[in-house]
Amino acid sequence: MRGINLVEFNDDDPERLNERVAAFCRHLEEDAGVERLGYTLASGRDAIKRVYGMRKRAVGLLGNAKGEKRPIPFVEDTAVPPEHLADFIGEFRAALDARGLQYGMFGHVDAGVLHVRPAIDMKDPEQERLIREVSDEVAELTHKYHGLLWGEHGKGVRSEYAPTFFGALYPSLQRVKAAFDPHNQLNPGKIATPGGDTPDQPFSGGGASGAGRSEGHLPGMANVAPREGVTAPSRSPGPDTGTESIAASEASEAQPVKLLDPGLLTIDGVPTRGQHDRTIDEGAWQAHAATVYCNGNGACYNYDPDDAMCPSWKATRDRRHSPKGRASLIREWLRLQGGAGVDLVEESRRKKAEGAWGFVRDLPQRTFNTLRRSREDDFSHEVYDAMAGCLACKSCAGQCPVKVNVPDSRSRFLEVYHGRYLRPLRDYLIGGLEFMVPTLSRVAPLYNAALGNRLVDRLLAGPIGMVDSPRLSRASLKRQLAAWGVAEATPTSLGLLTEAQRARSVVLVQDAFTSYFEAWLVMDVVELLSRLDIKVFVAPFAPNGKPLNVQGFLGAFERTAEKQASRLKTLAEFGVPLVGIDPAMTLTYRQEYVQALGPDAVPEVLMLQEWLVTLAPRLAPARRDGDTPTAYKLLAHCTEKTTAPGSPGAWQQVFAAFGLALEPVSTGCCGMSGTYGHEARNLDTSKTIYSQSWQKVVEDDANAGRLLATGYSCRSQVRRLSDQALPHPLQALLGELRRRPTPR
Repeated sequence: MRGINLVEFNDDDPERLNERVAAFCRHLEEDAGVERLGYTLASGRDAIKRVYGMRKRAVGLLGNAKGEKRPIPFVEDTAVPPEHLADFIGEFRAALDARGLQYGMFGHVDAGVLHVRPAIDMKDPEQERLIREVSDEVAELTHKYHGLLWGEHGKGVRSEYAPTFFGALYPSLQRVKAAFDPHNQLNPGKIATPGGDTPDQPFSGGGASGAGRSEGHLPGMANVAPREGVTAPSRSPGPDTGTESIAASEASEAQPVKLLDPGLLTIDGVPTRGQHDRTIDEGAWQAHAATVYCNGNGACYNYDPDDAMCPSWKATRDRRHSPKGRASLIREWLRLQGGAGVDLVEESRRKKAEGAWGFVRDLPQRTFNTLRRSREDDFSHEVYDAMAGCLACKSCAGQCPVKVNVPDSRSRFLEVYHGRYLRPLRDYLIGGLEFMVPTLSRVAPLYNAALGNRLVDRLLAGPIGMVDSPRLSRASLKRQLAAWGVAEATPTSLGLLTEAQRARSVVLVQDAFTSYFEAWLVMDVVELLSRLDIKVFVAPFAPNGKPLNVQGFLGAFERTAEKQASRLKTLAEFGVPLVGIDPAMTLTYRQEYVQALGPDAVPEVLMLQEWLVTLAPRLAPARRDGDTPTAYKLLAHCTEKTTAPGSPGAWQQVFAAFGLALEPVSTGCCGMSGTYGHEARNLDTSKTIYSQSWQKVVEDDANAGRLLATGYSCRSQVRRLSDQALPHPLQALLGELRRRPTPR
């Protein structure tokens, strides 16, 4: 496909509108002069909104190109009269194709505006020089077709071309500049200078009338010979439409030289991000590739409280706590570390391989560094403070146009940072949570009682830094499953299944949060699936490792992931689907596991709705006559709805199979995000985030009994701050089944 044209019809008369649309459709069907794949008709506000939503995302989609060459905005908003656009595009493309550049084009045909971002690796000096070549040629081309190099987005450092486009009127711009900024203090070097031959010299005479000009000289400007390979602009090739401005008319008398204002900045005379980036070690650059490709689009500066990205930015309005801010800090940290001779790749490798002896050996040095922290100037501390505010919700990884993944760089940074400085005890408790809960569950009543003790709570909140720690489930999941006769998923138990039995079987992959803090939820899931005539097997509990990853224990995470992936891969060989309950924990298998171990080492583990939707045709339980079903509302987990955006729709399909309505609710982050909200340092921010979006939905009386939440951390936050217990979607389905007659 070479392109998509969007044509919009509006009319005050609906009948006339339909006639115009029908006539155009007939033309498309009958016209054989243009090769077309077909057309689609979008009618109504919602359909049109989706089409323009696709158009709006075009910049991001192009910016997410793979590889080192990235779309760069420098000739991105050219504008020519629409009647010249086709010829202009042809020559524009020829200029880019001649240099072997990749690019995408989109724009507004009716206005003659074209958006183009050629893909260039600005870290490569040879490719960086293409900025000058292409800019000069495109500037000449737009001038030739009576257009502008800056149709929408301002001039910036492209102002060096302003004298060419304004011609004899350029001194008028200088006169305005001199009147308001005679000393060139405001945005110097852009738009225009105050006049004279140097940036700090006030305007000294001459004007648009041509007084003081001779032989093509303009006041305050220099006649400069064209750069090699670039001729003076000429208006003659473009047809005379009679619509040129005075500036355009006078510029048509352009001299056979290139007019430049030496006081203006030049596109190749200003420092670029690429020049800084090329000083970063290639290995470190690739290790943090998920972050360093941030192109500064600013989509994360999002003020919509009901949008997932970025909760810490919306709560603080501090740009250091946005994906763009954190990406900039990481990039600068990488540059400084490389300049200091630190091999970050080797540091990471050493930390991952560090055993108990390595930990003990380096403890004195880390202690010494930590004690001196306040007396040394280490940029790493600024990065640490910014990363401490990250919820690791991964909304940026799903919603950022270029898929900046701050949690990934956060984990890598913490790994290296704590190779130099001591970790707080809190990190070890969070990272080791999955390993401790099986033992703690044996003394759950004692553990829960201790959490209610004021002295214990103070100890946790003070020296340790944890607040509002959740209680363990009193009921033992393991004992209840044994009482129900639910089989453990082992090679032996799965190997006994026939092909027909495997088709109606499932293996539930446990996670620490639902199995030990919401054991009743796992029991409800087992009961629901059993009622649907599905044979349930439960995999033996083993740590998933996500808390280790979030806290930057990457070596321990990889070892944990390798063991768990091996166990699950053995079970997957029997052809029975592996399904997880908590979305964030389940998505770890297809995201962090794949990144650490490679795709071949990790079996597919589905979220509940992804698996159930494949069974939807068979999910049609009987309903009682006259039964009016509840219209439910879905509050999805941030990680789930941003990195697996089809999830809410899958839940809707599952509910529809049960004859139930489910409406996804647009909400931001709940503010818990795993254990983030339980860290004392984040408590206030966590509450602020919750109040911005979730609180008004949860505490709305109209939603009572209708809200469902997919994430454990979301339900935990609601219990803590709104004192409500939101059920999981499958618990709502189980409730519906319990009220319906059992089919005979």
